[in-house]
Amino acid sequence: MTGSTPTVAIIGAGFGGLAAAIELGRNGIHSYRVFERGDSAGGVWRANTYPGAACDVPSPAYCFSYELETEWSARYGSQPEIHRYLQRCADKYGVTPKISFDTEVTAAAFVDGRWRLTFADGDRQEFDALICATGQLSRPKIPQLPGLDTFAGSQFHSAECPGWYHTDTGKVFAVWPGSHVAYARATRELVLADYEHAAG
Repeated sequence: MTGSTPTVAIIGAGFGGLAAAIELGRNGIHSYRVFERGDSAGGVWRANTYPGAACDVPSPAYCFSYELETEWSARYGSQPEIHRYLQRCADKYGVTPKISFDTEVTAAAFVDGRWRLTFADGDRQEFDALICATGQLSRPKIPQLPGLDTFAGSQFHSAECPGWYHTDTGKVFAVWPGSHVAYARATRELVLADYEHAAG
């Protein structure tokens, strides 16, 4: 450790990364930096903007215990609401100025008692401690379905939903596992296939 207070790197600015940063600050450790490859805080709630995206946990319970939110529009909060909630928390607890946006960590190695991070632009930085809060849904995985390479229509992962897309676009075939199917069914008449094993 380089001083009396450890330097800490946090990868990811979703729920986990923000929680770690807030707790560090509440315990007097302000020598941290959050690295977020996206352009705003929110993690999965920043990335997944497909129509009908919402939480599968009742919203009053889907909050930080010290920052409860009661003004939800529905029992299960929508993606825009949850995204805004996380951004408000990041601002209120002083985390936002400590986030490096559009900054992707590509490697981390423990060298001589410190964590050495390598970034997509080739830069390197060292820290005393590392908190990896990248989440389980940070990398889209496209199932290898027969005919996918010859399909003439538009295709995209739900985490990369284009801004022009809406459910009035035309007939849609969605391959979504688990709770995503419930979200999709709430949007409009989508043709769904629960392809959980292929989607990963």
